[in-house]
Amino acid sequence: MKLKILDGQSSPFPAQMQDRLLALDGLRAISILLVILSHAGLGYIVPGGLGVTIFFFISGFIITRLMVSEWDRVGYVSIRKFYIRRFFRLMPALLIFILCALTVMQMASVNWRWVELGSVFFYFANYFGIFVGFSENALPSPLSITWSLAVEEHFYMIFPVMFAALIAVPKRFLSLVVFLLVLFLGWRIYLVYGLGLANLPDSRIYKATDTRADSILYGTALALLLVRKEFVFDLLKQKSVFVFGVLLMLISLFLRDENFRESYRYSLQGVALFLMFVNLVLVDGLISRILSSYPLVYIGKISYSLYLYHWLVYCLMALWMPSWSLPVKIIVMMTSSLLLADVSYRLIEKRFLVIGHRYVNDLA
Repeated sequence: MKLKILDGQSSPFPAQMQDRLLALDGLRAISILLVILSHAGLGYIVPGGLGVTIFFFISGFIITRLMVSEWDRVGYVSIRKFYIRRFFRLMPALLIFILCALTVMQMASVNWRWVELGSVFFYFANYFGIFVGFSENALPSPLSITWSLAVEEHFYMIFPVMFAALIAVPKRFLSLVVFLLVLFLGWRIYLVYGLGLANLPDSRIYKATDTRADSILYGTALALLLVRKEFVFDLLKQKSVFVFGVLLMLISLFLRDENFRESYRYSLQGVALFLMFVNLVLVDGLISRILSSYPLVYIGKISYSLYLYHWLVYCLMALWMPSWSLPVKIIVMMTSSLLLADVSYRLIEKRFLVIGHRYVNDLA
């Protein structure tokens, strides 16, 4: 499925976005560190859920940016190549992780079911976890962490087609994105205030695609606006806009009412990230320099494997060291997760990314 661009149309990103954005890797590192520290036992002060929201936002921004770049470069969007790239990016590392997870479950005498494995490979682990539940007795299921991958893949089953159909009419595309953002918020409000949290399964809103995919859409909206509207970049780089975004983010974190947290919070955080992103990543300043530092950039690069393996380490710790002190747990979790993720990145991710790149380039 391909889309020809209209004559004379151009959609260059600002010059700051042409090369690989090191600060973007750094921001991705912050998101995964929030998740790890929360799971390591600091969940009462570290917002792990925010880490996932940031991860979703970045994903939407990057994918949209890459698709627009392809559209500008060659005049069409190849949906087939998009899915092939996704396969080589995600599946090899996921497959090895699943083998490790099943080994751990076997050691812990957890009788996993084939349907659980199917939920991971066919990307319905989020709804499976909500409405059925993974096998968990001796330890939390290592497979349950794949719920967020399911949310992303559900989004990317639809988004490339929507992109190809509407990118030639950007105003209509942006209008649809805004409509969907409002629709997601309205759906969450209905679930929370209409049906009531007491009548919903645990994590129904937190893990379900129909209530979380708008976090990806906020990143998509920003990428599209930066492409088509140069004044948006100039507006968003203003310090006052950044400060307002920070205030919105703090409000989303400090308001503890459960109804608010399950309905308005994700939209508020999406708007906050929208307002903060340019100063965090695209403008040369103290924050972007910190995010561009080598340690954070590298953690950002290995963040996919780190996300998977930190949960496996968490499961092992729950099994073998439940009574260890919190500082020791944090140290063990951080060092072990980083080591496993580094090995996965070097031996699996990088190699298959090269293979996938060559394969895509060979396609007509």
